[in-house]
Amino acid sequence: MPYRPKDIYRGRRKFRVPLSILLFTLTFLLVGGIGMFFFLQQYMVYDADGATLQLPFGGGADQAPEEALEGVPTPKPTFEPVEVQVVWENPDFEDVDMGSWDTLKPVRGLFISQSTLQSLESLSSATAAVQGGGYNAAVLEVKGRNGQLVWPSAAETALAYHTDGTMDLTGTIEQLHKSGLTVAAQLSCFADSLLLQHNWSFALRYTDGSVCQNEDGSYWLDPYNQTVRTYLTDLALELADMGFDEIILADLYHPLSEDGFIYTETPVTGTDPVVAVCQMGRRIVEALEDTEADTVVSVRINPDSLRNGQGSLTGQDIPIFWRMFARLYCATYPELLASDKEMATETMNGGDADARFVPVIGIVPEQGSKSYVIG
Repeated sequence: MPYRPKDIYRGRRKFRVPLSILLFTLTFLLVGGIGMFFFLQQYMVYDADGATLQLPFGGGADQAPEEALEGVPTPKPTFEPVEVQVVWENPDFEDVDMGSWDTLKPVRGLFISQSTLQSLESLSSATAAVQGGGYNAAVLEVKGRNGQLVWPSAAETALAYHTDGTMDLTGTIEQLHKSGLTVAAQLSCFADSLLLQHNWSFALRYTDGSVCQNEDGSYWLDPYNQTVRTYLTDLALELADMGFDEIILADLYHPLSEDGFIYTETPVTGTDPVVAVCQMGRRIVEALEDTEADTVVSVRINPDSLRNGQGSLTGQDIPIFWRMFARLYCATYPELLASDKEMATETMNGGDADARFVPVIGIVPEQGSKSYVIG
């Protein structure tokens, strides 16, 4: 027999209505209390005695100061609009003068590439060549544009992004020193493909969003990025601690583009290639000055910065570089050597031009410079 709903017994729910009213009331009070708390924040006054609530009605805002001053009325502050113009100026490098460089001697060096350093057999041959070839210096490429470090760096960024190498160069440096040779380390700065492959957020980009690349396909780091700057400074400090006599900063320049760039960090002063490049160079030089190492810092300039007057675009301001770095290295050819040296040294601030301007050339120059690096 089918049942009918009215034939089913249901117990009487005595507390349902009062419980609903109670829950609604508590919810209303909670929401209202929270709203009132945030509303009254604008009337809180904080002073040395603590916090007080001064409501806009009832005279509370006017009476409290008068009572605190024993009946002496406190004048209400009046504010007048003031026009303020904030002007951010780029750093001034006119005061940069890192040294007189009078003690520098001409350099006759042999360039030893990164690939040679990573092979014990090739390194042994190169070491023998520099020791018996009439050279007084060896230039070791410890970080090329590919971004791979030759030595096992302990720098935080190198460990985090696996750019550290495995070759212990201390024995090689000691061997070259015993032969009376000066040992320099060439360090690629803003060209670094390996670091970007691990973290593209460090990249310098064109306005279309693509990553800036060098003519050989290597990627370019943002010169304003603070992680990049700290990384390069840490590497330079390690190289000085390893015993290198000189650090040559390669690829310390700003790429060119008619359409402009997108930076990961834009300074309040605005972007300027000279500021970006010179700040990085100055940071490394000053960091090494705070150490006990006698390592000097030099730079390898882009030939276009010298020959085509593009220093303001590449950031390689030659007069500033002469005051900041010990030597200026420049890739050249025998037929251009004399003119390159004349253009470069016309703004030199001191020292011997034969010692401070170093052409990087394929053959030993017959004339034009007592210093050179073959490579």
